[in-house]
Amino acid sequence: MNARRNARDYERLPQHSEAHLNWALIAMMTRRLTRKSPRTSQWTR
Repeated sequence: MNARRNARDYERLPQHSEAHLNWALIAMMTRRLTRKSPRTSQWTR
């Protein structure tokens, strides 16, 4: 769980929670896009 702050509501304003969620999703997608070897699905074999 890389973005633990999303598990609980620690922020006072909803905008802060939304901003942190956006950063967490951006980080997750960049990790997936820059992965060395792409995962192959069992359904495509």
